[in-house]
Amino acid sequence: MRTLLSVGTALKTAIRFISSSVLVAALGLPAMQATAQWQDPLNVPAIPSLIAHKSLLLDVTVVGDRYVAVGARGHIIFSDDEGRTWTQANVPTTTTLTAVYFASESTGWVVGHDAIVLKTQDGGQTWVKQFDGFIANEMVLEAAKKDLALKEEQFEKVSESGDDDLIYEAESALENATFTLEDAEIDFEDRSTKPLLDLWFKNDKEGFVIGAYGMLFKTVDGGESWETWSSNVENPDRFHLNSIAKIDDQRLIIAGEAGTILTSNNSGNTWEKMESPYDGSFFGVVALTNNVQLAFGLRGNLVRSSDYGQSWEFIDTHTKQTLLGGTDHLGLTAYVVGSGGAFLKGIAAGTKWESKTRSARDNAATIVETKSGEFILVGEGGVKILDNTGALLPVKVKTIEG
Repeated sequence: MRTLLSVGTALKTAIRFISSSVLVAALGLPAMQATAQWQDPLNVPAIPSLIAHKSLLLDVTVVGDRYVAVGARGHIIFSDDEGRTWTQANVPTTTTLTAVYFASESTGWVVGHDAIVLKTQDGGQTWVKQFDGFIANEMVLEAAKKDLALKEEQFEKVSESGDDDLIYEAESALENATFTLEDAEIDFEDRSTKPLLDLWFKNDKEGFVIGAYGMLFKTVDGGESWETWSSNVENPDRFHLNSIAKIDDQRLIIAGEAGTILTSNNSGNTWEKMESPYDGSFFGVVALTNNVQLAFGLRGNLVRSSDYGQSWEFIDTHTKQTLLGGTDHLGLTAYVVGSGGAFLKGIAAGTKWESKTRSARDNAATIVETKSGEFILVGEGGVKILDNTGALLPVKVKTIEG
């Protein structure tokens, strides 16, 4: 049975799965019978559902006049009327999907558990699988072997130098590479997969997907092939990478576990670890205009930078609720949501903040603004629509068609 990660209290990875063996024991069924009936979620198409818009959804994005949301059971739904009615897309998997990104109105990608990557070329109506955790395991294993060989060579070169500092650094690097290879071998042999948590594409060819244990993969051909990119990231502890955003044409930013903040000034080719003001997990990052970046996460922690992540200041959010997702209005106003009804508004490029009250107190994974100035939130209760005061509006869903 593949292992699935739970990253803090984040909705994207807080879903807990019961293993087939535990379920069999609870029901008193023979293990062999349960094994024979089990089907891999990776290869089971999502089932059409009239309540997909009410089930757990983990991300939503705007694609022209269309809104696309993704979540549990392989659900992908889209709306062409600002969230009032939703249609369920054709999806080849029931694996939980965590994030969605479109490079154009027609071409987009989705990532999720089991390191799955799906692609659409018709605006989100139909999807095909491009990548999964088994492919990822093979790539990570080969990369770990090469990295260990390189670290062994480097250690040999400095071991006779007499420079204790260089020897210590090389020894530490060799030790980390050894542990990484051991983990990669276990995952490959046990067929254990990990979730991808976010993605970003520069255009319809070049893009990155990120996830648990420092996973980062790059494509330059629209997802037809992938390359593991973790060796280009300063993340020796393989902390989870939870969110990625574009700052400008060349700069990107990633936020993750244990206060991890990474930036790139060359479109993601290399990444540098920034000094972080916080050692807890960040679950989201938003880039505003005038070179302003916001990162947010556990216990209401939100930090702001105005120098490409070189330095950060804490913002008093007046909440201890975990913050999970956000969006911006014209690059000047930020909206951030999270657990327990958290709904924050930051004005003046995130220098002044106020807390709004949502009518619904359930957990929200993220938020987008509609063209009419309302907000679409997704989370544990599915789709919710709010006006600009935070009041809950009815979702007039008539039907969801498979």
